[in-house]
Amino acid sequence: MLDVSMSSTASPEVSTEQQGPHRANELQRARILYQANQFNALDDLLDKLVAIPCSSATELAELAFLENLRGRLQSAEKHYRQALTLAPQQGGLHFNLATVLRYQGKLNDAEQQLELAISLNPLDAEAHLLLSQLRTQNPGHQHIPRLQQVLAQPNLTSLAKAQLHYALAKEQEDLGLHAQSFASLRVGAAHKRGNMRYQVQGDIDTLQQLQATFDADWLTNTADGYASHEPIFILGLPRTGSTLVERILSAHSEVHSAGELNNFALTMMAQCRSVYQKPPTNKQELVGMTAALDMHMLGRAYLQSTRPDTGKHAHFIDKLPLNSLNLGLIAKALPNARLIYVRRHPMDSCYAIYKQLFTQGYPFSYDLGELANYYIAHHQLMQHWQTVLGQRLYCLDYEALVHEPQTQIQALLSYCRLSWQDSCLAFHQQPEPSKTASATQIRQPLYRSSVGNWLHYQNELAELRQTLLKAGIAC
Repeated sequence: MLDVSMSSTASPEVSTEQQGPHRANELQRARILYQANQFNALDDLLDKLVAIPCSSATELAELAFLENLRGRLQSAEKHYRQALTLAPQQGGLHFNLATVLRYQGKLNDAEQQLELAISLNPLDAEAHLLLSQLRTQNPGHQHIPRLQQVLAQPNLTSLAKAQLHYALAKEQEDLGLHAQSFASLRVGAAHKRGNMRYQVQGDIDTLQQLQATFDADWLTNTADGYASHEPIFILGLPRTGSTLVERILSAHSEVHSAGELNNFALTMMAQCRSVYQKPPTNKQELVGMTAALDMHMLGRAYLQSTRPDTGKHAHFIDKLPLNSLNLGLIAKALPNARLIYVRRHPMDSCYAIYKQLFTQGYPFSYDLGELANYYIAHHQLMQHWQTVLGQRLYCLDYEALVHEPQTQIQALLSYCRLSWQDSCLAFHQQPEPSKTASATQIRQPLYRSSVGNWLHYQNELAELRQTLLKAGIAC
């Protein structure tokens, strides 16, 4: 999975001019290279395309879209702006430009572009949602009446209703309208959940199978893999502070953040295909197949798959939260990797997950009962990893980090074999982009206002809390 924020860049839909056959073919080839993870060849092709003057809004938008995928955000911004000079009435271009600006921390510019997108298409629910997330709203600057007007329009899709209700909930919470906010959130989550085919028990079974398969005996008797000191994995559930930890570490001169990579899971699947004659019939069978892989080959193939985005620094960060599921394999395939588990108060974690509309993944997050049951299974899995991995797994509490930042950062850097640098404490001043759901928050200094935020919703979350307490989770 790539970006867990709602501000996903839509594929360009501009039809102002007919694309030239050659450039169109090259852009299509670039897409194929991206889908095949052939990033060296893709970057070479993008360099070639950038060097050729272009007067087609369609082609400029497609080029910018591909550059955004590769994290070439300044160039993507440039080409989206060029496309808009040719097609200024294309609301989708304004939205796409806004997402690129947000990733770079250019929030005022992003706000202007989203207002333009909405003026061209007042029913653009995704633009309304992203606009609500750019800042903390206040009585003098909020969009609640407009959101309510849009929600009153007929023939909205379920997804649009979900996006608009999440936007409304966000702004109502900013204004302290907690009961109204949670009511809006319930409706939005119900619209999202109603269009999904999902059974949480399947995920729970998989998490339990992981514990049974990757036990202490497996870790003891399986040969270590590829001895690289480069990777630093930051993992856990989403919305627990992992992006904050990533920004702190990536502010160090020896560390590069590669973002939320799917590479380990993709490499694992590729290794399975090369070893086994037939694909697994279910997730539980896949778990058993991965346990028999060659850990050295797996670790080496993973590291190679991260190039060319890594290798220029002593260390790189892979911040995909759900790497927590593959932690046994990661620990053996990359025995010198640093493994950081970021955890947060259970109720704050569950509420933060529930109020986030993800672009993909985390299907358990839209029903409070399913969320509670998944949280319990994940909590038990992480307890298992702590038991079998011991000091290999560094556990960092979000609350401790925001209350004692210097102490906690010093300990974190020591675990990562890094010297102290003041820049890690001033992480919010770093210009590097972020493509996560926290892309706005990480531009601010450390704040504590989100600690205990769930207490505003004690009545609404009471049943979820009781479920966690019955499972032995202190909350």
